[in-house]
Amino acid sequence: MMKFLMIVASLTAICSALPSRLGRQTRQSGRELESMILNNTMELDPEGSFRLDWDVVYEDPSNPLLVLEMRVATTGWFSLRFTSADLTLGDYFYGAYDASKPSNSFFLDKHCALVDGLGCETAEGPRDDFRNDFQLLSFLFGTDYTVMRIARQVDTGNNLQDVVITPGPMMIGWAWSTGIFNNGFLTPIEKFGFQTVVLIAAE
Repeated sequence: MMKFLMIVASLTAICSALPSRLGRQTRQSGRELESMILNNTMELDPEGSFRLDWDVVYEDPSNPLLVLEMRVATTGWFSLRFTSADLTLGDYFYGAYDASKPSNSFFLDKHCALVDGLGCETAEGPRDDFRNDFQLLSFLFGTDYTVMRIARQVDTGNNLQDVVITPGPMMIGWAWSTGIFNNGFLTPIEKFGFQTVVLIAAE
């Protein structure tokens, strides 16, 4: 029981770090988003270490909400990257949940200038956005996996740091590590790759 209460308290603390603007955007539908069935799925890693499930909520047809769930074969950190059509901007989600030390847990919004779609797959990694446009909806973890569900508006209005999610194919990057922190720095990438994904069907 105590372990359960600690997990709930940790989740509450993580969610409380969410900007209030995001809380207002989806306050009435947050529980539905947490439990809704996601009708699209893709193994980003052909070897099955990183699965992405997603769906689009059209409460605001002019700016839909994208709901994404990542199942990653690690208890370390992981990331998902949206890539601009001209391959010059990477828009990253970084997430981790440390059951043994919840204060190490995080969900972050980051960005990086790219050259021909490449960049920031280094120890320094991308930079933090000036605001976090992701909403953490839920997470689960086991001895060898982490599942995290998040949401983000298709167009956050932060076009210098965020990629607008457009209909049709987009380059999606993914990465994960076996750990979270080592001497104050994120542990090195264990595996990463890229896939072309249609998050929103072209009309």
